[in-house]
Amino acid sequence: MTASKTDFDIIIAGGGPAGLSAAAELSKNFKVLLVEENVLGTTYASWYSYGDRIKKHNLEEAVAFRSNYLYFVAPTLEHKMYDDVAVLDHDKVMQIWSERAKENGAKFVQAKFLDYSRKYQDFVVVKTSAGNYSAKLLIDACGAPSPIVKKRNLVKRVDAWVIYGAKIRVKNNPRTPQIEYYPLNDEENTYIGVHPFDENIINFYVFVGKSGTFGDPSTLKHRFERTLATVYPDAEIIAPLYGSIPSGILKQYALDNVIFWGAAGMLNPDGCGMGFNEILRQLPHFTAGITRTFNANRFDKWALRRVAWGLGDIETRNFQRIIGAFSLYFIKSRGKWDGGVKWLNAMGKDSKYWMRNEMSLTWIRDATVRLHRAVPFKETVKMIPFNELFFIIEQLVRFTISAVVVSVLRFFGLMKK
Repeated sequence: MTASKTDFDIIIAGGGPAGLSAAAELSKNFKVLLVEENVLGTTYASWYSYGDRIKKHNLEEAVAFRSNYLYFVAPTLEHKMYDDVAVLDHDKVMQIWSERAKENGAKFVQAKFLDYSRKYQDFVVVKTSAGNYSAKLLIDACGAPSPIVKKRNLVKRVDAWVIYGAKIRVKNNPRTPQIEYYPLNDEENTYIGVHPFDENIINFYVFVGKSGTFGDPSTLKHRFERTLATVYPDAEIIAPLYGSIPSGILKQYALDNVIFWGAAGMLNPDGCGMGFNEILRQLPHFTAGITRTFNANRFDKWALRRVAWGLGDIETRNFQRIIGAFSLYFIKSRGKWDGGVKWLNAMGKDSKYWMRNEMSLTWIRDATVRLHRAVPFKETVKMIPFNELFFIIEQLVRFTISAVVVSVLRFFGLMKK
């Protein structure tokens, strides 16, 4: 048996937003099978995104609520991050991607993904509860932790935002409908997320930052129920929302004939929970990279790793890792995010590029300087977790020196602004 006789070009394990988005795009040019254990199109997530990304991916019909800012609140400070933002109806997004994939000829199997084996260095055989299927490439979009990642012990470092909530209906909403995040100021360092559809329908959830684990959303169930009873005592629960948004480092981002996509590859940036938004940002680059591997007929781990690493630049990864380490400190500190919001205020209108994960090296230099101004360096050092100490100090010093050098060159007219 050779690769030319495989059942499919691509098998995608996992029918969440990562798997369905990839299926919708890749099925335009390849023979695709998607394996999902639950009913196709099922998700328990809640999403917002940006006007330009929504338009680029033709998801306008899924928009439920529009705003011109994201609202962040700390105990004594607040920040409005101005941008063209919108809450999307997650069920409609999943339906759109499902229909597009089916129209393109993609096949779907409702079954549990079990494992895979590689045959003759040409293809993989994917094992499911409904039988085995072969393909040239397996895209692992099983989320966190995926069976492959877990079985092969591929996690090197992991942090996560753990979420539990519900889509609710309220009769008399006392709050202004806005996309907002604010603290409970409790011992568990819990935050609240609010994604309104309108004045009465709201995605409302609690979330916490966890280090060294993917977390367990069910542990937040009672906390959510207590919070909901306080904030919206007359709320009617329509549907549950829960999950984990992981970030971190894998030992390998691809294996021979296998590539990790979405949360399975922990491709979310450290420091901001933006799983769905990061999928929209990365999807065109990911599908283009997969197309290149087929054109070159290269499915070895080295070729596939280049695809994974091409989804973001190293400077952005390093800076987000710094902010990720600070994030876990901020929510545990006495001010509980006052330092973080102080930095966002110092960034002003440029703060939006952090949440967008669209940061140039110039932006990173400036953000590093403003971080030092907002939070003195002696305090910064106290924030850094010991296991991240060397890496983060090295990066902060490098970014700071780079910013100073650039400022001097600009002062003497040797570099354009």
